Amino acid sequence: MVSAAGPAGFPASLTTFVGRRQEAAGVGARLERSRLVTLTGAGGAGKSRLAIEVATSRAHRHRDGVRFVELAVLADPLLPAHAVAAGLGIQEQAGRALPEVLAERLRDADMLLVLDCCEHLVEAVAQFVLTLLSACPDLRVLATSRERLGVPGEVLWPVTGLATPPAHVGGAEILEYDAVRLFADRATAVEPGFAVTDANAAAVAEICRKLDGLPLAIELAAARTNALDAAQLSGWLDGRFRFLAWETRASSPRHRTLDSVVEWSYDLLSEPERTLFERLAVFAGAFTLDAVEAVTAEGSDTADLGELLLRLVDKSLVTVVPQHTPARYRMLETLRAYGLARLRQHGGLASLSAQHAAYFHDLAEQAWERFRGPHQALWLERLRAEHDDLRVALEHLLTSHDIDNAVCLAGALASFWDVQGHYAEGRVWLERALGADRDAAAKGRVRALNGLGLLAVIQGDVESARLSCSEAELLSRRNGDLPGLVCALQCLGFAALLVGNPDGAVEMLGESLETALKAGEPWLAGWSYLFLAMVEVVRSDLARASQHGRTAFRLLYEAGEPKGIAWAHLTLATASWGLGDVRDARARTGEALRLFHQLDAPWGLAEVFQVAAMLAMSHQHWERAAALFGAADTTRKKSGAALPAFLKGWRAAGIRKVRAELGEQRFGTAREHGLRWPLEAAVLAAAAELGTAPPPLPPARGETPRTGAPRREAPRRSAAATDTRAATVPHQAALRRKGDYWTLSHDGLVVHLKHTVGLGYLARLLAEPDREFLARELAAAERGMATLGAPVLREWPASPGPGDAGPALDARAKAAYRRRLRELAEDLEEAERFHDTGRAERARVELDAVTEQLAGAVGLGGRDRRTDSDSERARLSVTKALKAAVKRVAVHDPVLGLHLQRSVRTGAYCSYAPDPATRIVWL
Repeated sequence: MVSAAGPAGFPASLTTFVGRRQEAAGVGARLERSRLVTLTGAGGAGKSRLAIEVATSRAHRHRDGVRFVELAVLADPLLPAHAVAAGLGIQEQAGRALPEVLAERLRDADMLLVLDCCEHLVEAVAQFVLTLLSACPDLRVLATSRERLGVPGEVLWPVTGLATPPAHVGGAEILEYDAVRLFADRATAVEPGFAVTDANAAAVAEICRKLDGLPLAIELAAARTNALDAAQLSGWLDGRFRFLAWETRASSPRHRTLDSVVEWSYDLLSEPERTLFERLAVFAGAFTLDAVEAVTAEGSDTADLGELLLRLVDKSLVTVVPQHTPARYRMLETLRAYGLARLRQHGGLASLSAQHAAYFHDLAEQAWERFRGPHQALWLERLRAEHDDLRVALEHLLTSHDIDNAVCLAGALASFWDVQGHYAEGRVWLERALGADRDAAAKGRVRALNGLGLLAVIQGDVESARLSCSEAELLSRRNGDLPGLVCALQCLGFAALLVGNPDGAVEMLGESLETALKAGEPWLAGWSYLFLAMVEVVRSDLARASQHGRTAFRLLYEAGEPKGIAWAHLTLATASWGLGDVRDARARTGEALRLFHQLDAPWGLAEVFQVAAMLAMSHQHWERAAALFGAADTTRKKSGAALPAFLKGWRAAGIRKVRAELGEQRFGTAREHGLRWPLEAAVLAAAAELGTAPPPLPPARGETPRTGAPRREAPRRSAAATDTRAATVPHQAALRRKGDYWTLSHDGLVVHLKHTVGLGYLARLLAEPDREFLARELAAAERGMATLGAPVLREWPASPGPGDAGPALDARAKAAYRRRLRELAEDLEEAERFHDTGRAERARVELDAVTEQLAGAVGLGGRDRRTDSDSERARLSVTKALKAAVKRVAVHDPVLGLHLQRSVRTGAYCSYAPDPATRIVWL
């Protein structure tokens, strides 16, 4: 079927188009630069709908209109050309191939041709498109396919699921994510009373995550809200193919059920591709090629597996997870469920699950061996990436009654669960494994018991910790397991300290130190000294605490373990603060902040924030101290760690002092501010207080492969959100000038900043979100203000000559540009080798931009090029001024600083594109 010219001839939209506004604009921009753009992605991802929206919006740009051709119903490779010819009213000619006739008739046409659903005729469509594009210079083609066409000049645009809310986002905030908005829109169509509320928000978000944000899957699920509530729907989705076999009346049979969508793709695979597709379903999370070769290689050549895997990536059945080295891949949950169902039918799931569990058991053992050394952060990152599969491996070992290996695997993961703050989850796994068979191998049992005791004592469950570690102590003594005995005694000593028995703690910890030295374990000896230092801090013998702490620091530093070094720094900082050496306390707390942030260790960060609050009091930074106390409480609560009893008195005394200095109202406002800080804002505030460089910012929360990124459009409320609480409104802030000062206000806090041109530029951007300003335009406006008598900092150096800004780049800058070009070229080569289209496109765009900047500065031949003085100096000075202004804001208000760092764009064009993750509205 082919449309008539113009948007009116396109398939009529029966539902609203939700989300993807930025993607539609991005595809349109690619069509301006490239003549063939292919939307690739899994079935049900919304490729066809996106193509229709893009083409409809561009109809006025093409003199001869736009045409839509649906290829799904065609089976013969010759038919695409006939379908296009029929729609254009072009007749066949005897003795001539129809593609040749079409190429001749369209030679001078300015047209956009949309070819929908090309994957089953990919070779024929590719040859046809190549023929047309070679002959018709003003023709553009927008194709949708589950795999690339492979035509020279083709630009790929991967279409993934709609953005879904991360687990930590709740309430009406989930309506900021396109998947939820689509669900709400479609649910309202079948159940007019449906609304996303605080009561059902968690279930709705879970539905969208389980369905990977796939529009078709979400629409099929939303259609059942007239019979099931959100919580019931979420439960039913665990059997998603049984549930989603219910049909819609979609025009295309392949889109009537989710099962039919996946089966369409599965049937197009070769037999080896089908076999690997099914076996990959055993992986619950993102996996590497090494894992694929180790787990799925049964009867296959491992060299073939890499090629087969890349073919599945090309066919959009496996997704490349960006920003991972080595490359990681994953299957959408809907595709994985289909693969698991096929495996069960063939009877191959049990043996494959056993291979999977064995591989991840070995991996966890490797991590445990290396966890006490300098590569701890790398292994933490590895285990984070593998956590879903480690859970599946544990579940398989327990359900298959392989208890010895279950106990060993759970024990090997205890330190990981500790650092990452997964205390409750870790205790569940350890208790299940240890409770399944009390006769499990002694060595594995001791490690698991000590791990369980450690997690329990951190949560403040001292009695459970004592029971676990007492059993570990008994088994260790019986079997001569000295390292196991050391760990048990350390945990028992720490438990004694928590219940107010420092003498008992010293007895236990003293024996642990003697045993560690006897065993020749300096790392364990370092931890014994560290616990002894904590005891002396509680006893207020700060000199002795410092002595033990320095010995602990030396031993742990020699071992290279970041977590131990961080706790040693923090313990020594506490002792130094008590001894009046604030400078040493600030420096050591800053190092602890850096290390805990690097490890993503929430409990450690919570205690850093508390110590930073105490240090803020030393400098009479009362409001920041109150906010940091609040941030410490929030971080500790989210991690599930308890506030140690010996710290409660210090915290209470500190809070009393700050409250007395500020008064009840100011204290409450400042502390509430800190309670609401996201973790990264609290890190920035602590770094500012400690006088240390802030750690690098990670991507905004929610920008993960599994959940997608929050949409970047201005927040909009759907009808389904009308009953949500006012508390979900974005936070309000203002930046207003009063004479020589700017007033910055946010959630009741007010800061006065001396005027700089950077703050002026920033205010201009904030006044018009999403508008792009030329740097030259901003600078000219500021100079105009200066001539009217407004105070302004001089930032324009004397020009070297009329119309001449001097060499645009010095030798060092040129070298940096060229080094970045080499890195991008290597990145692009690797991305193309692994068929990572998203990563390749990002590298290509940056490569073009850097090349253009370098060419503008030095010329392609490498000679210095003199640039126009106004534009080049404006770019450099405005960028510098804006970054300085944002940094000043961050020092006084980390939440606003974090928001602006993610939202303000600088360069030749400057803009403020509000980051939805931090949700600030400027008044």
